[in-house]
Amino acid sequence: MAGSFDGGPLTRQPVASEVGKARESEIAKDYASSQERRRAMAIFGGNKQDTRPVDEGLGKLRGSDEATAVAFWKKRLELTAQVGSEVARVGALTPQLRELTRMTDREERKRLTRARIIAFSQLSQEQRQVVGEARRKAFAVDPGVMEDDQAMVDEILPTLDQSVVAVYPRRP
Repeated sequence: MAGSFDGGPLTRQPVASEVGKARESEIAKDYASSQERRRAMAIFGGNKQDTRPVDEGLGKLRGSDEATAVAFWKKRLELTAQVGSEVARVGALTPQLRELTRMTDREERKRLTRARIIAFSQLSQEQRQVVGEARRKAFAVDPGVMEDDQAMVDEILPTLDQSVVAVYPRRP
């Protein structure tokens, strides 16, 4: 016989019924307490959707003047251009654009998008190239957000100075 021998049927002992019932009782108490915690957390908004801005810096820009918004975007785009990996640059740029598209106030979103376009034009040629390439690649990552952003950009570009329009990246 291959395998191990457990001593046969005379050495096996049946499990006491109290042991099985105690385990069932323990499981039932765990379930009840988890349901109780769940109900308790519901009073703190457990099922509410979080409406806070994902990007706190961008959230604080609401209502600021144009110079502040342009300075913010210029710094953000410079930092994005400094990221060493192309994939990471796309990952840094996409949430910022996603946050812009989440704005319900269309005029505020338009104002901040305009500031971003102006800030982009103030970057060095190398920085514009790197950030522009990241923006083109972002269309593959989150096409819905990027198309929504591009529609806003297409609406704003004709209202800007020709020097700004000339350097802004075209639709991929």
